[in-house]
Amino acid sequence: MWEQVPRDEQETIINVDYYEKKMTFYTSRKSVAQRLKRKVGEPTSVDKINGRISGVTYVRGLHEDDVKKFFSISSVIGSFRKLRDNEEIDDEEESNEED
Repeated sequence: MWEQVPRDEQETIINVDYYEKKMTFYTSRKSVAQRLKRKVGEPTSVDKINGRISGVTYVRGLHEDDVKKFFSISSVIGSFRKLRDNEEIDDEEESNEED
């Protein structure tokens, strides 16, 4: 189950460390975490508040095949149609898929 993270505190951060040749991907947005789990599997670590998920982190080597899936913009923000039509991107549309 996910903790209800206020929208103004939700974030997704991609960090590429060229020296260590790894990528770290963190998100506190439930819909992004769900899309990533479907595309690349279980996260490296899970952050919790009061026993409920508040964020997930993936760490991958830059050489790993699934790294390019992290850079798919639809993995991060969802539908382009919503952005194009200036609709608000809503976590609730995917929230019933997986808790």
